[in-house]
Amino acid sequence: MYAQTTITGVISDSTTNETVIGATVAVKGTTNAVVSDLNGVYTIKAPDDAVLVVSFIGYATQEQQVNGRNTIDFVLKEEINSLQEVVIVGYATQKRNSITSAISTVDSDVFENRPVTSAAQALQGTTPGLVIQQGSNEPGQGSVINIRGIGTFQSNTYPLVLIDGLIGSIDNINPNDIETVSVLKDASSTAIYGSRAANGVILITTKKGKAGKTSISYDYLYGFQEATNMPKYAQAWEYAELRNEALVNSGLPARYSPQEINEFRSLGKGTIWLEELYRKSAPQESHNIAVQGGGDRTTYHLSVGHLNQRSLFEGNDDYGLKRNNARLNISSKLFDNLNIVATGFYNGSTVNEHAYWTNWLIEQATRMPVIYNIRDEEGNFTLPSGSNSNALARLTNGGMRTYEIDNFSGSLSAEWSIVKDLKLKGFFGANVSDNNTHEFRKSIDYAPYLGGGDLESSVMDRFDKTVLLNSTVTLNYTKNIGENHSFIGLLGLSQESSERRWFQARKIGIPGNEFGVLTNGTVTDESNTYGSAEEWSIQSYFGRLNYSYKDKYLFEGNLRADGSSRFASDNRWGVFPSFSAGWRISQENFMQATAGFLSNLKLRASWGQVGNQDIGLYQYLSTITVNTQAYSFNDNLANGAYFSVANRDISWETSETLDFGIDAGFFNNRLNFTFDVYSKDSKNVLVSNLPVPGIYGTGSPVQNVGSINNSGYEIAVNYRFDTGKVSHSITANLADNVNEVTDDGGRTLIGGTDVVTILKEGFPINSYYGLMTDGIYQNAEEVANGPQQNFNAAGAKPGDLRYVDRNGDGVIREEDDRFILGNPFPRYNYGFTYSAQWKGLDFSFFIQGVGKRSMWIRGEGVEAFHNNNEGPVMDYHIDRWTPANPDASYPRLTVGAESANNAARSDFWIQNAAYARLKNLQLGFTIPKEITQQIGINRLRAYITGQNLLTLTKLKAGYDPEINSGDASSGRVYPVTKVWAVGLNVNF
Repeated sequence: MYAQTTITGVISDSTTNETVIGATVAVKGTTNAVVSDLNGVYTIKAPDDAVLVVSFIGYATQEQQVNGRNTIDFVLKEEINSLQEVVIVGYATQKRNSITSAISTVDSDVFENRPVTSAAQALQGTTPGLVIQQGSNEPGQGSVINIRGIGTFQSNTYPLVLIDGLIGSIDNINPNDIETVSVLKDASSTAIYGSRAANGVILITTKKGKAGKTSISYDYLYGFQEATNMPKYAQAWEYAELRNEALVNSGLPARYSPQEINEFRSLGKGTIWLEELYRKSAPQESHNIAVQGGGDRTTYHLSVGHLNQRSLFEGNDDYGLKRNNARLNISSKLFDNLNIVATGFYNGSTVNEHAYWTNWLIEQATRMPVIYNIRDEEGNFTLPSGSNSNALARLTNGGMRTYEIDNFSGSLSAEWSIVKDLKLKGFFGANVSDNNTHEFRKSIDYAPYLGGGDLESSVMDRFDKTVLLNSTVTLNYTKNIGENHSFIGLLGLSQESSERRWFQARKIGIPGNEFGVLTNGTVTDESNTYGSAEEWSIQSYFGRLNYSYKDKYLFEGNLRADGSSRFASDNRWGVFPSFSAGWRISQENFMQATAGFLSNLKLRASWGQVGNQDIGLYQYLSTITVNTQAYSFNDNLANGAYFSVANRDISWETSETLDFGIDAGFFNNRLNFTFDVYSKDSKNVLVSNLPVPGIYGTGSPVQNVGSINNSGYEIAVNYRFDTGKVSHSITANLADNVNEVTDDGGRTLIGGTDVVTILKEGFPINSYYGLMTDGIYQNAEEVANGPQQNFNAAGAKPGDLRYVDRNGDGVIREEDDRFILGNPFPRYNYGFTYSAQWKGLDFSFFIQGVGKRSMWIRGEGVEAFHNNNEGPVMDYHIDRWTPANPDASYPRLTVGAESANNAARSDFWIQNAAYARLKNLQLGFTIPKEITQQIGINRLRAYITGQNLLTLTKLKAGYDPEINSGDASSGRVYPVTKVWAVGLNVNF
């Protein structure tokens, strides 16, 4: 017998410094082993020359020699073995090495410690094939999301989002609550969701409790937002000279004398009205507290959070977003074979903003010359010549619009292990959403100035409530036959239903500015009263079968049948199958010689179909709409009604996807590589406005006659390595998608006003459509020899844009000579992240961008004096054509009708919107545990972080390449904000 020494110690996580509960500590080569307790402490007896081995799921096994010591602590590092990673898939989980479809996962560290207000903002650029753009940067605004392109003409392209199995919104969830995100991209992974999955699926799993002593964490962030990418304008005296030049070029007298222009030099840049609308900076603050713990049978995780994001707009300190959220997850093992999971969630958001529309305010500000003050010497808001409003006055005195959004959701699930390998699970969830809006627009007195147009007060109230119910029952069977055959079977049924009611009323002519309620004043105008009630439901049956032979040859099949109330009874049901297979080549005997270098290699292939039932409600029914302003008799509006023609034969839009993929791991999976190439054909796409005879009397109903193809590739790489005591991590991804209309149903649709788009076979949806330029006319002879350009009465002149005569008839007409000029879809989306840790220091940066995108600019970016407004003038118009500057970047300056030629919709105004943006930069320091534990803190980390710090793009200042909005083309959008913030992470 050897002398035994009693050894004790603490086992902790190298990253979080939190103790590890349930780790196994064994004496190497013996059966002597113990498990760490709720405090991560272990006690074991071992000889002085023994070796202790510590192991725990998710961590690398670690060994230490005893060497006579009585205290031995272990700091475990995360195990780099992505093959054993558990991935959330439809209604189940799978190990990474058994997946045969295209699924990307994102961990919680992506969402932590970043000054973002939504999970979508944090996800941007992290996953190939997932495209996220901002519709607006204003506080409280949502994101535009699509997965692998757009495959419909009619419905929205937003993917299905499930939060712990319940349908939800990615913009409502607190980013700090997220544990993992799975993005399902091909039909094999999404077919189990059938008709809900045509646009892809995002599965969000929130943080759950862990057995052990109660753990409390507190995260705090405080930062400042600053406007970026603001337009640059000509100085006051330059503006006056340019205005004179434009007037003279248009056959009008100059407005400003040389003396006035000289006086304007003292103004410098003058008053830039747009800048006057924004604060220099606005604060942003968030608090998040989480409590978790539990025992052997019950665990819990409770979190509460608060976010306060002030708007950059001047005028009212209450402008901005305030959000409160709470989440409770409880898991209980009632019996050895029965588990219960309950979740509850609340999100309450209040968005306060001005009572107008942001593009209105920005438009008004961008048309005010810099020579005019926004306030006079007495502080009164001015009304410059030609204006009947003042944007800053509207922000300050024009009232407020408030959105109050309350979301309640909860779910209860039970899993019963009936016998070995057979489990029955039931799930019920509900989501109640109340979206209410109150707008009180106040009249504005512009005294002593006359002619103000904001003379009437008005009130608007809107109430919108939606109740969504979801229930699912699944039966799961797992069976291994010998050592070579493994089967997993799943059968399920689900029921979803939704009811929505909304009502809106507006009253104009409210007396005074103090009592903003609908009951104040005259009778509510019935023409401003709206409302609706709607409902839908869907019933589904589904199944999945997985088979694995020797863990090398993998097969999966899915089948789902959906019945939706959105279709007539004859077309209500749709069936959606999928198949996939994988070959783990690295498990073959002939590959063992390369195992040290090539640790994993798997080939994947999948095919499947999914449907789209999100096509609107009651499209198969003819409906009657009552309109209080349907007809006009002797200039008097009269009530009336009109009907829509329906098509009872409309059916499912169906997407069929073929995907081939490669997963590879190198150097014991420290370097991982994934590649996918795919083609998705959307068929039976609904098309509206098909040609009908004029005697028909109304438009045609929608029909399933269109088709769209989206094809592309995706690459993802991650690499973890150490250099000395520094740990490094690099992740990168690149994706491209090409969209093409393969059948437009015999209808080529041209639409738009400022920006004209075309829907045509062989080209992407909503491709740009306009004239093609051929330089700038330099002299009268060139004008005479060129085609007629009669956009204005006088025709083209030297300094005007010259257009290509496509049909060769010698006359330029938009309807005859247009070309397809590209499209706004982003191509070559990429993301790159680098992080490093050394002792208590950590550093990371994240770059996101788009390699190719076009943006068609309009408004003040095209015409220096748009719509004959006085200005101001963007600085790049200074390089305009004159006889002395024939190689200018822009055509000559004009005003009014004389601008029609150069303002014609052409490729000259389509700009390169590719960009690279430093999305996040972070530097943190974790105080040594030996110090923090003396004051009862398990982990204390402080950090500084920045968001949207730098953007590289060729796009002109004032236009943001990331925004996906109709107003983006004119630059009349709330600016992208740069955020600098400090934060604190505390764990008790």
